[in-house]
Amino acid sequence: MKSSLIIVFGKNIVKGKVKTRLAKTIGDSKALQVYKILLMNTAKTLKSSKHDIAMFYSDFKPTNKTWSFAKYQRLQKGDLLGERLENAFKWGFKKGYKKICVIGTDLWNIDLKLINDAFKALKNCNVVFGPSSDGGYYLLGLKKMILPLFKIKSWGTKKVLEDSVKKISDNSIFYLAMMNDIDNEKDLKNHPDLISLI
Repeated sequence: MKSSLIIVFGKNIVKGKVKTRLAKTIGDSKALQVYKILLMNTAKTLKSSKHDIAMFYSDFKPTNKTWSFAKYQRLQKGDLLGERLENAFKWGFKKGYKKICVIGTDLWNIDLKLINDAFKALKNCNVVFGPSSDGGYYLLGLKKMILPLFKIKSWGTKKVLEDSVKKISDNSIFYLAMMNDIDNEKDLKNHPDLISLI
């Protein structure tokens, strides 16, 4: 077992349950297509990672082979995102991992250098954030549990990162480059190369 773990939070590929904000303007079918592309892009990127991978699904473990390279395939546990993140980190640290990064599947520009930079940063700090342009974050890296991080009330709003930082008692934080999650049509329009695949 390696000392570092990447946990991927992904939704199951079910029409009407993925990219719901995007679906409001482009429809369920196209939103599903976008999600499939993002999911495959994330899997393709992580396949050559030197870190262990755990794929955490939203509802059920599918039988397809997309994530067969992952060391673990599990289900997210909890109602709110904070609960699910907390349970995933607890599980990872209980397994014996020393550094854990959680990412989603909404980042078109994801690359291994970004994730490797997060793990490098965890040598000298306790928390790494990959800030997203909508006020949230696309990556959270920890080398120990910081429970208050998961207790914020602003999940799904523009204050997620701001409120999360307030819950950290020391200044041991590293920020990766800001990136653009694909959550709505405006985000999508920033990525013509992704649009061309739909």
